[in-house]
Amino acid sequence: MIAYSPLTFLFAGISVASALALAYLMLQESRRESRDNGMVAFQRHLNALSDDSRAHLRQRLQESKNRIRENS
Repeated sequence: MIAYSPLTFLFAGISVASALALAYLMLQESRRESRDNGMVAFQRHLNALSDDSRAHLRQRLQESKNRIRENS
C-alpha cells in the first residue's frame, strides 16, 4: 500500500502546475512566431511595392491619422 501524505499531494500539485505553465508558454511562443512571420511577410510585401504604390499608401495612412486626430 502506498501512503499518501500531504507532502505527496504538494509535489504532485507543483508538478501539474509546472506542466501547465510550460504548455502555456510553449503555446504563446508558437503564436508569437507566427505573428512575427506575418509581420515580416507584410514588410517584404511593402518593400516590393513600387514608389508610386507606397506614396499612395502613405497618403492613405496620413489621411487616416488625421481623421483619428480630428475625432479625438
